[in-house]
Amino acid sequence: MNSSTVKSFAKKLACPSSNLLLSFSSQTLAPEINFLVKHHLAACDFCYCEIPLLSFYTSPQKGETRTPELPLNLRALAESILLGNRLARAGFAGVDGERGFNIIEAEDAESSN
Repeated sequence: MNSSTVKSFAKKLACPSSNLLLSFSSQTLAPEINFLVKHHLAACDFCYCEIPLLSFYTSPQKGETRTPELPLNLRALAESILLGNRLARAGFAGVDGERGFNIIEAEDAESSN
């Protein structure tokens, strides 16, 4: 995947919320909203890929809210996209190795001194 493709693989302001996508996957939307989301999914790879991830978690009951934990591999991908080449400098080992944002910030502080 080239860098321009990676940069465009992101949630945009025009994208439906994660809650709306979850409602779409559980088929609880009004037909008009369902049509709009379906049309958006045909053009947005990010939202199309987000639905299986969201569907992996159970839907909250009415009035109940919970934020699912971010899967480790998705967190590592997000950090690599956000931090770019800084990961190679920091020797990023992923969440399992307890190396992530903290080690990068510490190494940046050392290099600026």
